[in-house]
Amino acid sequence: MKSFNSSPWASLVLKLVGVLLTLTSLIDYLVLLSTVKFQDNQWVITFTTQVVDRGFIPLVGIVLLLIGFWMEAIGNLPDAATRTSPGLRLAALIISSILGLCFLILIPWHVTATRSEADAQVKRVAEEASKAETQLNAQVQQVKGLGSQQLDAQIAELQKAIDSGQLQGDQLAQAKQKREQLKRLKSDPKALEAEVEAQIAPKRTEELTKIRNRKQELEEQTRGNALRAALRTGLNSLLLAIGYIIVGWTGLRQMLYLRN
Repeated sequence: MKSFNSSPWASLVLKLVGVLLTLTSLIDYLVLLSTVKFQDNQWVITFTTQVVDRGFIPLVGIVLLLIGFWMEAIGNLPDAATRTSPGLRLAALIISSILGLCFLILIPWHVTATRSEADAQVKRVAEEASKAETQLNAQVQQVKGLGSQQLDAQIAELQKAIDSGQLQGDQLAQAKQKREQLKRLKSDPKALEAEVEAQIAPKRTEELTKIRNRKQELEEQTRGNALRAALRTGLNSLLLAIGYIIVGWTGLRQMLYLRN
């Protein structure tokens, strides 16, 4: 008891620091609310995360304020707690209770916004993957279209070599045989398409596998990050809500008890 009586400034310092921490935090929350965009999921996620991350500061301020009242009370008359700054103490307890309810409300708000944003990101990933597949198919069709031109070029090259007289014996026979095969292939569009398809199929399959694996990876990453963010912010908000409500409602009940 003597230590508290010999240092009356201690309770004043605690109350002053408590008031400053609480007020600065409330002002900070009001500033965050000044950019309100309730329909923007990303803004909701950022806002709720920042509020929860800073949520312990006003709680510390309120607790310091109440400790200051307690130190002042035990250093004076037994009923001094009901007479010393009753308005300030009541305001601190009401603010604590309100903040507790606010942090409870933040939990479903944050979780809903996080889930909606994750769904939107997954949808964008799916659209990008579909776009990549469409581009790949277009490239395949372009390659198939060039098949006939490439065939003409090969036939012309073989004919030029045959006409030049540079090929003799087996080389000449092989060149003529190859030329006839290419001509038959050119005269049969279905056979030509099958030949081109056989050449490009492995590469197309490889690229499609990369696109789909990347899509699955991004979807799993997006949902995993959303789940971790929701759990982190949601649980922290729940703990803060419990702390604020215990402090606020317990203090208010004690004040009502002392007055009665």
